Amino acid sequence: MANKSYDTFKDLRSGKYDWKVQASVLNLWRGYTKKGETFKSFNLLLLDSKRCRIHAFVPGNAADVLEKALEVGKIYLFKNFSVKEYKDEDKFRCILKDIQIIFSRETKISDLEESDVFIEKVAFDFYDLGDLEELSKQTTYLIDIVGVIEEAELNLAKFKNRLGEPQTQIKFHICDGNSRVKVTFWDAFAELFHEAIEEDFEWPLIVIIGSGRVTLWKEEVDISNVGATTFYINYNHYSVNHLRNMLKEKNFIEEQNTILKKEPVPLLNIKEIKELPEEYLEKQVLCNVKVKKVNTQQNWFKHICTSCYEEAKKVNGKFHCICGPRDVPYPEKWFNLCVVCCDSTGEIEIVLENVAGQKCYGKHVCDILDEDDESNFPKSLNTIEDEDYKFHIAIQNGKGPMESKKFVAKDIVSEKYPNNNDDNQPRPLEESYAEHSTSTFHLDTLSEIN
Repeated sequence: MANKSYDTFKDLRSGKYDWKVQASVLNLWRGYTKKGETFKSFNLLLLDSKRCRIHAFVPGNAADVLEKALEVGKIYLFKNFSVKEYKDEDKFRCILKDIQIIFSRETKISDLEESDVFIEKVAFDFYDLGDLEELSKQTTYLIDIVGVIEEAELNLAKFKNRLGEPQTQIKFHICDGNSRVKVTFWDAFAELFHEAIEEDFEWPLIVIIGSGRVTLWKEEVDISNVGATTFYINYNHYSVNHLRNMLKEKNFIEEQNTILKKEPVPLLNIKEIKELPEEYLEKQVLCNVKVKKVNTQQNWFKHICTSCYEEAKKVNGKFHCICGPRDVPYPEKWFNLCVVCCDSTGEIEIVLENVAGQKCYGKHVCDILDEDDESNFPKSLNTIEDEDYKFHIAIQNGKGPMESKKFVAKDIVSEKYPNNNDDNQPRPLEESYAEHSTSTFHLDTLSEIN
């Protein structure tokens, strides 16, 4: 246990210098100039025994000595440093604090053993994916998020920017079962992430992104990297375990495993799908189709029980779970939209379930309801007509003798991003926050992987 004579980061205030805090080094990063020259000074993210984090800045005149004494993941006793308030114009702070600490040549750093003090390996301040649009309007703070990667294959895109300089990019989506956001990593950080996901991880991949920058690009939330950004893949953390269990309850992982494990999924036309034998029930196929018409005569969403994620029905003005006598006062709303699709071989009626619906429209049901009157069929749902999609279609039993099979779109094949040089898209910042961390990929031991 920490000695009571030691301070914590919660105690910090300006006007004092002789602080003594036991803390671990979570991250270390440098910035670079617009010309690509690396700064001698560097930044630290520290964590104390009270789970309090602080950003520390090490100026150039102390960098050589102090860097030799530091290693990411280890615990130290830090003595003699000053406390400084952030200025209003200070952007991209990795924690929600108004202060940072400044080291100097008088700062003393001593090694500690893990047995000397208990400090957790990591700490985060998570945001829900559904709350990120509002945060995209500010540049003061970075954010921590966790989500499951939707794509089965993640490829690096290489291109030249408007100055003719080579750049690297990787794009993917993460979701938490309810919301999804796009992630765009750049250059060395993108290459580091791509290399990391090639490791032999168990699917699905659940990623924690620490200190990511949230932006809004073409009306879609996009998470990108700055200097302080880190990532953790399938890390043994309660947030990862909770998300995995929640997604299992929603059958999300089971449905995604066909895609993520890259099991062969046949690509069939509509005629072939209609002629599939009964052994294909509850299996999935791929199908390239054009949405010919959105069915406006049926309900386009359904209410979902927040406990078991089965459908909730309204009886006497109240929602009840169909699985048992459970009241559901605030059910979720999921897509259940019927569309008529076609190809050169015929037509088929497909039901877009929640994941497929969200990807088609880039919105949640509640977002559409906020824009349109719930009592009417929203006109915005017709915008996918005449659009081409590749659906993952599950073949299910129909509801009656007139419907022997039901075709349900569980997902859409991941978008293929072009290797373009669209210079309007947000990119890593060419300033002191922009260089990727030297300790971005965290994999302490094999025991840390689920």
